[in-house]
Amino acid sequence: MPYYQHRLAFILFLLACFLLIGALGVAAQSSTTLTGYIAVLNGDPPRDSNLPPRQLILLQNRDGQAVAQLSGLDFQTAFSLRDQEVRVTGRSGGTQGQGGFFPTTPLPSLEVTAIETAGGQPSAQGAPYGAPAVSGSQPWVNILCQFQGDPDVPHAPGEYNALFGNTYPGIDHYWRQISYDTVNIAGTSTHLAWLPMPHPRSYYAGSTSTVNANLDALFADCVNAANPYVNFTLYDGINMMFSDVLDCCAWGGWYYTSLDGQYRSWSLTWLPPWAQEYDYITHEMGHGFGLSHSSGPHINPPSELDIYISQWDVMSRSGGTCQVWDAGFGCIPPGTIGYSLYSSGWIPPGRLATINPGTGTTITLERLRLPQSSTNYLMAKIPINGSSSHYYTVEARFKAPTGQQNYDQNIPDSAIIIHDVLLGRGGWPGTNTGPSLVVVDNPAAGSASFVVNGENGRWKPGETFYDSTNAIQISVLSQGASSFMVFISNQLPGAPTLTAPVGGAALTSAAPVFTWSAVRYAAGYEIQIDTTDNFSSGAVISAQASSTRYTAPVLAAGRPYYWRVRTQSSGGSFSDWSATASFQLDSAANAAPLPRQFATTMPTLSWNLIAWATGYKVEVSRTTSFGIISSSKIVDGVNTLASQTDPLANGLYYWRVCPRRSSGAFGTCSKPDSFVVNVP
Repeated sequence: MPYYQHRLAFILFLLACFLLIGALGVAAQSSTTLTGYIAVLNGDPPRDSNLPPRQLILLQNRDGQAVAQLSGLDFQTAFSLRDQEVRVTGRSGGTQGQGGFFPTTPLPSLEVTAIETAGGQPSAQGAPYGAPAVSGSQPWVNILCQFQGDPDVPHAPGEYNALFGNTYPGIDHYWRQISYDTVNIAGTSTHLAWLPMPHPRSYYAGSTSTVNANLDALFADCVNAANPYVNFTLYDGINMMFSDVLDCCAWGGWYYTSLDGQYRSWSLTWLPPWAQEYDYITHEMGHGFGLSHSSGPHINPPSELDIYISQWDVMSRSGGTCQVWDAGFGCIPPGTIGYSLYSSGWIPPGRLATINPGTGTTITLERLRLPQSSTNYLMAKIPINGSSSHYYTVEARFKAPTGQQNYDQNIPDSAIIIHDVLLGRGGWPGTNTGPSLVVVDNPAAGSASFVVNGENGRWKPGETFYDSTNAIQISVLSQGASSFMVFISNQLPGAPTLTAPVGGAALTSAAPVFTWSAVRYAAGYEIQIDTTDNFSSGAVISAQASSTRYTAPVLAAGRPYYWRVRTQSSGGSFSDWSATASFQLDSAANAAPLPRQFATTMPTLSWNLIAWATGYKVEVSRTTSFGIISSSKIVDGVNTLASQTDPLANGLYYWRVCPRRSSGAFGTCSKPDSFVVNVP
């Protein structure tokens, strides 16, 4: 269905729109609820132009007409609601210039306070339901539109077919490689003729330093020129190549409308001649796929005039280092970052390592581009204080040698790259940096570009990033042929503080109770008690505790003791030991001699007769599990019911007796009993 058939309906719609504008003006700052579909268009200026990016977030009705311009809605939430009818509630702010979408028609402005699907499912700002996975074939059609009176065009139509090819460095090949073959643009075609626009460039746009292009008119006239030749229902996206500049920017995103009788959200780009290059096209198509900008550094991020910083990401400095380029279509783009791969659903779940609070582990991170291992992790995600919307990502990037068919030829170096991701950050109005900012070592060392792309943003073996505020550590241990080994800890529990007994306290209980402070994320504790302050007596009592309280076994009186505790994480690792505390164990005034205490290093142990036994095995250990045996004796004869142990150091011991059958096998052992060796 030709687009121009909607124009009459649009004129009628304007009358309703003006009424709505008046109503919103009367009720300025009041709460308003509207229903429709979300459209997002991103305006990106030429690199090094010192012009800011722009982002238009629109609400369209079921006929595809814009009814409001939205603010306070982040890109991630908007993309998660693509192609869904939504109900938007917000504070009306009168009317505003809509940044180039309908230059002659002001739209009501709505600051979003709540948004839900028309079916009633609420969405949290910055924490969307989950971006729709982009997968399978996503064909685009390229239509070439020549302004009236333009004598020249950027390229011959046939040149665009090679640009979008499925061999390196074609754009289809690009999307296949960076998505691990999850998405492709197979079926993409170019209409092999420049199509005449009904008006000169001046009809659609003015200055190239501001936002002023009538994107709606450009879309309508370009699509209508191609409509006799193109069945738009065969495509998911439309690249509009124009013969002259537009306004400040090239534009990319998605827009809800009807083409050839089919209403849905279409991925769109508006590309002036300077943006008809590999890196700009993939950047704008990336917006259509739901990819947001990234930037850096994470501390004092750049202003809106200089967000295109990161050479690690096609969605930031889209040409990367541009050391590898094509004579006809410019810089070969680098890949994108781990966050974009993760949010697009392109990283398989088994290749994502999530390091939750209270855990720490060493992992191997495989390079993002053309991974050589099918099992190593591709990205680590580190939730900050358990948040689902604020986390670090860690990825391995390897600079490919020139000549390899690998899109990371145009990154600065091989290194671990860390991003601070905060969903909802960096939208428009605002800096438009996107949620991901490169983490650097020293943000004050130079310009944003210098620290993000230089050594300050490259984490290499022997280097560690510490977030002391959130107790997060990322240490690069080593580098292999296609991977890095990295240790990551997220709020690993530290050592506890000992509370009692401390300070040399005098105790009279032979089985004292020990207490210490609770530690967040602790899965358990280990306590040690000894008669020496360096725990080297050879008679250390060591025990596990699931709480912050432990009752010791019977201890020998009349001597000083020392104790310490360390914390165990859910992953099984231990913290450092606590500071050592001391106490003195004295005998109570009315104390009687304690049983099972021996003043010899080789006590004699005795037991009852087992009539069928031909002998016995006597075992002594420091623990009831008898994992390590301190003394083991075999006693022959039915009536021999005692045995002397091997030499033992002072301390608590457990012992048991196992009867031997006539076959030579040992029967069930006795329950463990305890005794104390206390040699003055």
